[in-house]
Parts: sequence; structure tokens; C-alpha cells
Amino acid sequence: MRYLGIDYGTARIGLAISDELGMTVRPLKVLAYSKNAVDEIAAIVDQENVGEIVIGIPYDLNGKETETTRLTKRFAEKLGESLGRPVNEWDEALSSRKALERMVEAGIKKSKRRKKGMSDTWAATIILQEYLESKG
Repeated sequence: MRYLGIDYGTARIGLAISDELGMTVRPLKVLAYSKNAVDEIAAIVDQENVGEIVIGIPYDLNGKETETTRLTKRFAEKLGESLGRPVNEWDEALSSRKALERMVEAGIKKSKRRKKGMSDTWAATIILQEYLESKG
């Protein structure tokens, strides 16, 4: 079963996917945010045979909800309703910073790291990898 990781944003949505065993994760693609985003993700879930979905939930540094937290949770709820299954929430604390560190470690040039959407897919990768590691 494959897993899909989501880094939700109001401009872009980063996606990452696992292998069939749920052991490795790779960046998949970035979607421009639109009213069709739920349908686009649902199509990817079907196409890639995804069994479980994980979305990063942003909290402030004190662990409290913000307006962005609430927007992300509403999006997760809409996606879950569309797919007829729950969308797992994962605290995405520092995922963007970790994504940048991993891109540097991977030798990705600064010009490419700045490309729109690059950090979003890598953040989705971090979110999904941490979720899978927590499952053992």
C-alpha cells in the first residue's frame, strides 16, 4: 500500500508518495492551489493506488492552533469526505526547515531549491517520512 503526504498551502500544495511497502518516500509533484485541488488529489490517490493519506498540520511554536491550522484542517476534512476515508494529521513542525536541510545535503543547487514548489514537495516528503517512522 502506498502513502501520500501533503504539505498544504493556499498557494501551492506539495505532494510526496511512498513505495508499495511504505518504507521510502519521494517528492511527487506540486499542485497550484485551486478549487479543484481536492479532485486533483483524489485522482492521484486513485492513479497511484494510495491507501493512506497524511497531511501536515501547522501549529504555532507553542503548539497552539492558528488560522492556517484551521484552514488546513478544513481542507483535510473536505479531502476525507471526497475520498470517503479519514486523512491522517501530522504535526509539520519545522518540516520546511528540514526540507531545506535535506535539499542542501542532497546537493541540490540554490537556484533549483528556490524554484516554486520545490520546498513544498520536499516538506511533504519530510511529513510523510516522519509519519511512517512513527508507525515503526
